[in-house]
Amino acid sequence: MCGVTGIFDPRGDALPTDELERMTDRIAHRGPDDRGTFVAPGLALGHVRLSILDLSACAAQPMRSHDGRHVVSFNGEIFNFRDLRRGLEDAGVGFTSTGDTEVLVEHIARHGVAATALALEGDWAFAVWDVRERRLTLARDRHGVKPMYWLVDAAGRVRFASELKAFGGDVGPPDHTTVSAALLGLSGTFGDRTIFSRARAVEAGETVTFAGGVEPVRRRYFSLFDFADRDLYEELDRGGPERVVDRVQAAFESSTVMRMISDAPVACLASGGVDSNLVARVAAAQGDDLGLYHADVLGNSERLAAERLARTVGLPLHVETVSDEDILAAVVAVTRANDMPLIYHLNSIPFYLVSRLARRDGIKVLLTGEGSDEYFIGYPQYALAPVLRRVDGAKRAAQRLVHRATGRAGKLLWPRTDDRFPELLEQLLFRYEQDVVRRRAEEAFAFVPERQRRLHVMTMELVHGHLSSLLHRNDRLGMAWSLESRFPFLGHELARVAVNVPGRYKLRTTRSVHDRRHPFVVDKWPVREVARRLLPADLAMREKQGFPVTIYDRIRIDPECLAGGFVADFFGLGGDALETLAAEATPLWMTRLMLLETWGRLFAAHDDVARTEEWLAKHVRVS
Repeated sequence: MCGVTGIFDPRGDALPTDELERMTDRIAHRGPDDRGTFVAPGLALGHVRLSILDLSACAAQPMRSHDGRHVVSFNGEIFNFRDLRRGLEDAGVGFTSTGDTEVLVEHIARHGVAATALALEGDWAFAVWDVRERRLTLARDRHGVKPMYWLVDAAGRVRFASELKAFGGDVGPPDHTTVSAALLGLSGTFGDRTIFSRARAVEAGETVTFAGGVEPVRRRYFSLFDFADRDLYEELDRGGPERVVDRVQAAFESSTVMRMISDAPVACLASGGVDSNLVARVAAAQGDDLGLYHADVLGNSERLAAERLARTVGLPLHVETVSDEDILAAVVAVTRANDMPLIYHLNSIPFYLVSRLARRDGIKVLLTGEGSDEYFIGYPQYALAPVLRRVDGAKRAAQRLVHRATGRAGKLLWPRTDDRFPELLEQLLFRYEQDVVRRRAEEAFAFVPERQRRLHVMTMELVHGHLSSLLHRNDRLGMAWSLESRFPFLGHELARVAVNVPGRYKLRTTRSVHDRRHPFVVDKWPVREVARRLLPADLAMREKQGFPVTIYDRIRIDPECLAGGFVADFFGLGGDALETLAAEATPLWMTRLMLLETWGRLFAAHDDVARTEEWLAKHVRVS
């Protein structure tokens, strides 16, 4: 895990290295172990290094291929690099380092960028410069775990970096649509857009190439819809429940072991939920030098479950206690690290604080359970969706009957409330990208019977939407402390199995009350069955909590915090409008506005962290 920066001038002009240095300084937290640059006519390439594989200087970046043609600046890890290395060695390629960066650049030199991207199992983003062709290519992994952004600056040059803050003021004004979506509590990590009007993201599974101009050539080398496999679906459908669990367990264990490859200390996040319990169980079987890290959020504690896990797997538990005051004190720093308002993920703060604890203990890699709930449908509201759909259908049928029988009187007594405007507004703010995902999922899984297909569509919606926001959170807030997150549930084979598991096995009906929020339906059933094989039943069947945060109930915000600030300016609110807002806004809405104001002061007004913290302390408290 590292940080990438760079500037490309298609005219081939010499580039001032001080501009590159300023960009690199802004993301120095991503790589405290080393720093390097490569400069050529028309290109300046920067890198900050967090040493995890091959801790020696032999793995320093930017790195040039043996033939001198390609130069790469790389962020992330390639977990199958040893297999790729053996193939290159069989073809006569020699190596001077033991890590994955040299494997990457030599694979590109021999097979090209597109073939290399498709061959990589891992979490990565890289910039590669073809010296001979004067061609710059940016690329990102299949799930978009590692970030890469680019923009065209006022001088007509392409800038690119691992974080938006690297660009300083070159990002342009905030994007109104994305800011509005954030304020409504929606994720802003969809597609290639960002919260800034000028900046774009390299999408998951995409390469973006610049050669001879600033207009990019964008290519999709992989789509998560490519995991759809009729033969595998039919095999799992015929094989029965035990076969499904066997396949999930084998793929999960292989993925976990692969993601423990490291020359630096590794630990596991122990949230208290079944997913992190399972990761810790399999990881602990590989060695006893791991630690468990837990954020104990006061008032919403899952510490007892984490302690039970630690006793079960025989590993030490390190706990970061998080109070309301801790959450409030960290809002500004976490917003700065996140590049985005914290509205969608205020519960990011406990993750940020426990990451700080792990890094202070010398940990560089943290295994976490993200991906399970999305690929196997582990969210309570989704588990209840089939029941709610039937209830809603019955209500609509009864309403139609009443309207037909009683005419106008029935319509007055029981008016229609199925106005889709809120849903359409959400789609509009997301530029109908979610609708595109839904349609593509319907096409990719056309071989699945219609009644079961909706759960495959639901899976792809969760993976493309909510999971993307979690990966953003874990990258920014872990890397704020120079800590890399790894995700065993995102292994390629496990993802391929997961998207093809028949829906009836993801949400499995039962005669017992598994979860009071969705009785008689077991969520992410294959994952829970693997956990039942490896863990005590109470750890395998725990209800999902996540990082619960209820500070909304106790936070007190002075409406004056918005006067003369970003929110008032952005939405054109005068004094009367602010007074009306203060009178009408609920605590939840005032919290959202405060979080947006915090972001605006940092990223639009460019106030520093200390000054923004003073503003927050003056206007916000917990009671």
